[in-house]
Amino acid sequence: MIALKDVAFKGEGSPDLKALMREVVKGLSGQRRIEVMEELSVIVGLPPTAEDLDRDYGRFLVVRKQQKVNGVTKDEDAPDLDEERHADFMASRGQLMFGKVLGDAFGIHEVFAALLSPTGGLVGPGNSFIPGSDLVDAFHLDPDNPVALHGCVHDAAGYLHTFHDAGPGYNYLDSNLELFPTDSPLSGQFSGIAYWVEKVGDDYVERRVDAAVLAVEKGLESARNAVADSIDGLLKGLRSKSKQAVETVKGAIYGVADAIQDAVGKVKETAVEPHKPPTADPSIPASTEVKDKLEALSKFLWS
Repeated sequence: MIALKDVAFKGEGSPDLKALMREVVKGLSGQRRIEVMEELSVIVGLPPTAEDLDRDYGRFLVVRKQQKVNGVTKDEDAPDLDEERHADFMASRGQLMFGKVLGDAFGIHEVFAALLSPTGGLVGPGNSFIPGSDLVDAFHLDPDNPVALHGCVHDAAGYLHTFHDAGPGYNYLDSNLELFPTDSPLSGQFSGIAYWVEKVGDDYVERRVDAAVLAVEKGLESARNAVADSIDGLLKGLRSKSKQAVETVKGAIYGVADAIQDAVGKVKETAVEPHKPPTADPSIPASTEVKDKLEALSKFLWS
């Protein structure tokens, strides 16, 4: 599971891969099946070759038939992806990560495995965040987010248990802290999220803080330049340095300063506060390195 945090997929997010995956969902036969496998091999291979992919596609058809038979028996359904609501999810890294977990279980390529349950990896059941409601859309997080990693494994384990009577179910860590049975989507959430935060939380926060620091530094440079240009323009347009003009210039400076301070606050809130792991012992802090970076950022802004 830990290897998921570093996995990358050839062609992920590309329009060509999205288009081919849509075709695969609808079904392939004859010459077009051969053509799609060849096109896929160019995008996601080589390897796998077109022959490898064709063999995996055959296995995918068998697995999907089993899914439908068991789904009818259990009154369960693997929903199709609503691309109008989730335009960026098809062929995304998050969807393919979910497919990777399933694909390893079935011995088929992640492109096909992801299509067994195309909403796998979205936060929430199916296309919605709230069960049985179309009012709030499901959403997907950055693939290296601990909660996203948990979601991929949680959804895959639940799918295997529900549609193929295989694996541990939603409580994939077999934790005795869970209150719901392992066939319930509510099971495995507490222990799973805690596990991933412990394993990759520090790395994730540090990467996000690095990105935030760079973004704020670039924004700060642009803001300083903008303020300088504004001041020059104001002073050039004034016939005298009246008190009102000085106050106008000060107001422009303070406005930018307030915006920068607000940005720093948002960086701290998003990077540090959510890092408290959802365990009974919430004492694990963000790493010292993260705190040092934030402190250095604050000093830089006001130096």
